[in-house]
Amino acid sequence: MNQNKTAPHLEPISKEISFSRKKSTYNASYAYHRHNGCEVYLFLSGNIRLYVEQTCFSPVPGSLVVINSNEMHRIQSIDNSPYERIVINLKRDYIAALSPDGFSLEDCFYARPLGTGNLRVLSPDALQEFLTLYEGLESTTAPDCFGHSVVQNAYTSLLLLFLNKQFQADPSAYKNTMPAYITGTMQYIDSHLDEPLRLSVLAKKFHVSESYLSAQFKHHTGLTLRAYLLDRKINFAKQLLQEGVSVTEACYRSGFNDYANFIRSFKKATGVSPGKFR
Repeated sequence: MNQNKTAPHLEPISKEISFSRKKSTYNASYAYHRHNGCEVYLFLSGNIRLYVEQTCFSPVPGSLVVINSNEMHRIQSIDNSPYERIVINLKRDYIAALSPDGFSLEDCFYARPLGTGNLRVLSPDALQEFLTLYEGLESTTAPDCFGHSVVQNAYTSLLLLFLNKQFQADPSAYKNTMPAYITGTMQYIDSHLDEPLRLSVLAKKFHVSESYLSAQFKHHTGLTLRAYLLDRKINFAKQLLQEGVSVTEACYRSGFNDYANFIRSFKKATGVSPGKFR
């Protein structure tokens, strides 16, 4: 995988649902990225760190993680231990189409603050239930699967129902191993996007030197401070545009003081102009 990305990138989901069970015996690290849909991730074995937004944790077998389209996430392999996981990606429209009237199957992804409550550790019984449902979903890829789409929708609905039940329970206890000053820096940037942000101000706020903060931020996130700031500005601008705000207003509210630079940066990050995205 390309670990040289300097900014979070988009890994597009082309199908309404895709799924795989993977086992790696090499460095499977992956840079911060997002999807144009939702991800279900079940950790089975290995020695990795999993990052979602400003949180870092070391998963144990049976760790179940849900990630929505706005949440950046990445994997860091600690060594070459066999790393096994199940990954399911779903388009949000597909989840909505499967949701019955009056019940949203997407709540486990979106009905929570960004980057929080993403993890549950499954009990042995719940883990077996998930694996049984996943095996049923996998069976729909067989060439002789009668009523393929009907069966696939049924197993997907049952998996989504399972997820929502699990995520109604209290969050699993885990230790966030992201240093407090790195988390604090990310949170400060997120809440001050429309203000000029200088490295000297951030370093002073968290009582570290500028060079140390810059180096440690890159070490712990894989991103430069500049790349993180630009990503958050672009992501906020996308949210504003989706809410119907004008391109000009989105430009300045997301912290861009130069309209031409905003257009150029937005198109480079998303592949389309702000106007077309809106």
